[in-house]
Amino acid sequence: VAPGDLIHADRHGAVVVPPEVIPALAGAISRLLATERIILDAARKPGFDFAAFEAAWSAFEKARV
Repeated sequence: VAPGDLIHADRHGAVVVPPEVIPALAGAISRLLATERIILDAARKPGFDFAAFEAAWSAFEKARV
């Protein structure tokens, strides 16, 4: 770690974010939140069950590529 480094840390550990990826972070974070929302929105609906989870997971997988 050096002065000026961008560090991401959570309960799983810490990493120094390479400077060359910093310009792409905002877009990557937006895509991550959008794909996670597919699962979370489905899970919040009444009647959420395993079949609904499977459908949401399939949509999540398709959206990630």
